Amino acid sequence: MTTDIRRDADQLMRYYGELMRRLTQNGVRDVAELLTLYEQLQRAVSALTAQEISWACDQVQGLIRQLVGMDTNIQALRRLKTAFSELPGIADTNARPPA
Repeated sequence: MTTDIRRDADQLMRYYGELMRRLTQNGVRDVAELLTLYEQLQRAVSALTAQEISWACDQVQGLIRQLVGMDTNIQALRRLKTAFSELPGIADTNARPPA
């Protein structure tokens, strides 16, 4: 029985060492700091309502749709400019007319 307790304690200590190694690899000093960060995150998230998050998502999606539309228009203008520049007899639009 004593050996079982010792073995279990050794396994727990090895796990704790591994846990600490993983935490420090990710910028957290120890379990206490991890719990503090968790509590801070929990408070920060609870300060936001589902309606606020939904509104922000709708705004972002609307902006993305507008930007995609603008990109489509710019691509169409680029194709149009390329097509016109390939036509024979089309003068350079940047050139000045003869005086």
